Amino acid sequence: MAYKKNTTSEYLDSKGLSDLIKNDNGDLKLVLIFGEEDFFIEKEMEIIKKKYLSEGAEQMDYVKFDMAGKEPDIEKIRENLELPSWLSQKRIVVVSDFSIPSDTEAFVALLSSVPSGSMLVFTAPKVDKRKKSVMTAFAKNGVVAELNYLEDEKSVKWISHVLSKSSITIDEEAASSIVSRCDKSMRLISSETNKILLYCTGTNTGHVDISLVEQLCPPDIGGSVFNITDAVGQKDAQTALGILNNLIMMKEPTQRIRFMLMRHLKHLICAKELGNQSEIASRLKVQPFVAKKLASQASRFNMDTLIMLFNECSREDSEIKHGNLDDRKSLESFIVLACGK
Repeated sequence: MAYKKNTTSEYLDSKGLSDLIKNDNGDLKLVLIFGEEDFFIEKEMEIIKKKYLSEGAEQMDYVKFDMAGKEPDIEKIRENLELPSWLSQKRIVVVSDFSIPSDTEAFVALLSSVPSGSMLVFTAPKVDKRKKSVMTAFAKNGVVAELNYLEDEKSVKWISHVLSKSSITIDEEAASSIVSRCDKSMRLISSETNKILLYCTGTNTGHVDISLVEQLCPPDIGGSVFNITDAVGQKDAQTALGILNNLIMMKEPTQRIRFMLMRHLKHLICAKELGNQSEIASRLKVQPFVAKKLASQASRFNMDTLIMLFNECSREDSEIKHGNLDDRKSLESFIVLACGK
C-alpha cells in the first residue's frame, strides 16, 4: 500500500518516517531509505528494530546483506523473506549500500510480493531515481524516505532542543558555529553537542556561548575562511595569511580550506546578486545573522572581483589536481592576489 506524506517533498523525511513506523499496525512491509546523512539512516534502522523485533530475537529474526554498491541477489532475498519469524512481529531483511539490479522486472516483482510476516528494508547513500518502474514499485508497495543533511536552521534547532532537555540554553551564534565546524554532518554535530552537554552537566554550566564552543569544539574552518575574506576585503594580506597559517598549523587539510573558500566565494556572489538579507537567508539556507554578515562582506567587493576570484580559485584547484601547483603556496599567492584587487 502507498503511504501519505505530510510534507510537500516527494519522499518522507526522518521525522515523517519515524512517525509512520511508530504508528504502523503491521501493514508496512517495504521501506527504501536513501540519502547522504547516514546518522539518520542508522537512527531509523534502530527504530525499525525496536518496533518489530522482540527482545533478544535479532539473531534469529534479522538478516542484513551489505552489497558494497553491487546488485543484490534477488532469489537469496526472496528465500530469506519467506522464512517465518521466530519470536518477533516481523522478520526483517535489510539490503544496504545496494545498486538497483539490471533486471528491473524481477526486482519489481520482488518488491511487490513481500510476505506480510516480513519486512524488506533497502538503504543506500543514493539511488537512481531515473529507474521509474522501481521507484514506483517502492512507493506503491511501501514507503520511500530521503534523508539528506539538514538545513542549518533545523540543525541549530536540533542542538537547542537536545541541550534544553537538560535545562541548558545556547546562543544562536554558538549553535550555528557548531554546525559550521561539523560541515553539516549530524553524526559530528551530535558528538560535539554531547561533548558540550557532558561539560555543562559536570560544571553546572547553564548557558553555552561562542567562547565555550571555541574552547571545546574543533576549529571553525568556515568561520576562519570568513575571517580570511574579511581581511582580503580590507586589503590586509598579513592578517589573512596569518589565519591561513593557523589553520594549517592545526592540521586542517589545504584541499578542505580551498573547498571552503570556493564555497564561501559562491555565497558572496549570491549575496551580492540578491542584496536583501532575508532573500540571502532563504536562498542559501543560512541563519539570519549569517545572511547579515554575508551581505556586509559582499558589499566590500564588486561583482567582477568576486567572479574573478572564484574563477581563479577554481583554476588553481584544477592545476593542483594535475600536479602543476603546490597547494599551500597557491593558497598564499591567491590571498596576496585577492588583497591587491
